[in-house]
Amino acid sequence: MKLRKLREEVVAVGMEALERGIVHGTAGNMSIRDPKSGLIAISPSGMPYPTVTPEDIVIVDEWGNVVEGRRKPSSETPLHTMLMRHRPDISTVVHTHSHYSTVVSCIRKKLPDILTEVVLAVGTVPVTRYGLTGTDDFAESVVEVTGPDTRAVIIKNHGLICFGQGFEQTLGIAEIVEEAAKVYVNALAANGGKEPDVVPAKLIPGMLKHFQANYGQPKN
Repeated sequence: MKLRKLREEVVAVGMEALERGIVHGTAGNMSIRDPKSGLIAISPSGMPYPTVTPEDIVIVDEWGNVVEGRRKPSSETPLHTMLMRHRPDISTVVHTHSHYSTVVSCIRKKLPDILTEVVLAVGTVPVTRYGLTGTDDFAESVVEVTGPDTRAVIIKNHGLICFGQGFEQTLGIAEIVEEAAKVYVNALAANGGKEPDVVPAKLIPGMLKHFQANYGQPKN
């Protein structure tokens, strides 16, 4: 069986996302790229997370052609593969239908800079135009708003997609964005529908510089 370790990672991250409450039922999908072959292990279509085994994970090439697998790959395979072609630097993709991120997708063109954490750890989170799910147009709607430093995109009337280097990082991004979306929606309601205060834009460059220089443990 090709890429067994990566298949196991896809199974594990699906269960982790389910336990953290950012996916439910059969919604959402995950993928990881093998740095040597360029092949992608992606979750199967329409299977509840607790039932998925490594044998159910499908291996596709960068254009979505099935290389190995007994199951049909995720219906959002074109989204994953187009993103990975567009961003050679990313290795993992996590797509969820997180509740509050989806609420923001219905009312805003981007996630407001509501929390210091999302500004520093994720950056700008744009919202796409509407695209027809499962099609190249849907994938293109995400790629259109994905720059070289984008880590997360909210998909119009649909959900959230995050990408990075490893599932731990990418799942963490998904949680940060969902928390920020939750705070924003609740703050909007608490403020009588008026826009709440956000992180001052003029302070963000300095905050980022300080964060990058001081956060975390020494590298040596």
